[in-house]
Amino acid sequence: MSIVRHAAIRRETRSLLSEYSDNSTIHGLKYLGGPRRHWPERLWWLVAFVISIYTCGALILNTYNKWSTDPVIVSFSQTPTPLWRIPFPSITICPLNMVRQSVFNFTDILTRLQDDPTTNLTDKDVQQLKALSLICHPYNLNYLRAVPGFWSNITADHCYNLMANVVSAEVDLFDMFLWKGSNTTYLTSIVTESGICFVFNMMTNGRIFRDDVLYFAEHNKNMAALKEIDWTPEKGFPKDAKLDTFPFRFVNGGTGNSLELALTTNPTDYDFLCEGPFQGYNILINTPVEVPSVNGGYIRAPSNQETLIMLKPHLIHTSDALRSYEPSGRQCYYEAERYLRFFRVYTQLNCEMECVINYTLTECGCTPFHLPRLPETEICGPAKIECYREAVNDLNSVAADGVKDLEADEETPNCNCLPSCTYLTYDSEISYGDVSFKGHYRNNTYYASGTKENVSYAYIVLFFKEDQFISLRRGELFGKTDFVANCGGLLGLFMGVSLLSIVEIIYFCTIRLLYRLKDHREINGST
Repeated sequence: MSIVRHAAIRRETRSLLSEYSDNSTIHGLKYLGGPRRHWPERLWWLVAFVISIYTCGALILNTYNKWSTDPVIVSFSQTPTPLWRIPFPSITICPLNMVRQSVFNFTDILTRLQDDPTTNLTDKDVQQLKALSLICHPYNLNYLRAVPGFWSNITADHCYNLMANVVSAEVDLFDMFLWKGSNTTYLTSIVTESGICFVFNMMTNGRIFRDDVLYFAEHNKNMAALKEIDWTPEKGFPKDAKLDTFPFRFVNGGTGNSLELALTTNPTDYDFLCEGPFQGYNILINTPVEVPSVNGGYIRAPSNQETLIMLKPHLIHTSDALRSYEPSGRQCYYEAERYLRFFRVYTQLNCEMECVINYTLTECGCTPFHLPRLPETEICGPAKIECYREAVNDLNSVAADGVKDLEADEETPNCNCLPSCTYLTYDSEISYGDVSFKGHYRNNTYYASGTKENVSYAYIVLFFKEDQFISLRRGELFGKTDFVANCGGLLGLFMGVSLLSIVEIIYFCTIRLLYRLKDHREINGST
């Protein structure tokens, strides 16, 4: 009985395949299964059918790879973006004259140590040398190794106070600060690799860092009157935010809307043995939610010259349609998608800085003095400065090798710091010009306290080049709809297959086959 049933099933299946080949909408099948076909004809159509399936499958696989590995396209926005939608950048000014000789003669002490390594130094001098060794050129460490007590650790507050003692104070450094027609200064003292610097338009610690994170920042008293909003590159400015809110922004570009600075330094205060033969200032440009880093690049503003910095925003938006993609596919992170332990807002620079903190803490047991840290973490003093520099070199080597496929943590230097999905940077065009500040200040004492003939000046102007700019947009190059449409087009071109063709195959394999078997049993049962 079982043999008879299996024979019936095979017979009905062959009959069903013959029926399907006669009625199928798929090209070539009627010639394969139809009656009265010679074997050369069937072979011809079998080869053609196999070639069509192979070619169609290969093209669909190519389409899938394109969809899965390269789904993003960056294009120009259709409308220009006005300046008031983005903030003026955070501007950090770092004097190259890190040590005033009138306060601490670093050159004299180091020269005496070179001549006689056993030179007696006061405790105050040793403490000052310990702090300066973190910011002066590394070759100076060779002459400080024999100083008793030099290699002991140093506390963060003591370190910052010692650095602040020898650098020019804000009131002495900024002879002119002009913002939107007002000479009211809005500066914050911070630390970078170069020591104490002064930053304008950087958001407060509470907006940048998490609650338990420590970072050295002393705000100008004028900052207390500002109304700060929770701006991030992805959120932008609220629609009801006024133009005088912080972080600052401009409505128009051009030199009439600029930040103007006149910086002064007494040439007799230069200490070239600490900072080298250069004179002037390093200018760092960042978004207001980032911590400035000299290693991230800077603009050199020389003394006794005018430096014009024309800013050009570079903004990339990312479509919300890409949120369903993996970050590795779209090559960016949304702000809420990547958690940082020290920073509230994800940016590529903040991520890389956190990677340095984590890796240095693992390798050296301390955090660099210029980076944020936790309350229980020590800063890397003179004894650990070489360890810190080697750790940074390790990270740079990993980045150069292109091995960046892991999360940033305490165990690996591979940080996977992709750009932000809303990516804002500021490109710049720079021009320099010679000026005579001595003659200017003899005839104009509006900004200066008087004639300062023995002082080096640097005049710096920063402004947006244009009132509007063209932003970029990261969107879907190949979405799900495009993938399905391409697959359908290839199947239709090579095989004549449509969605109903698939339904037809399912129908013949299930419903049609079952009813034929049912009819066969009824016929046999009646007989």
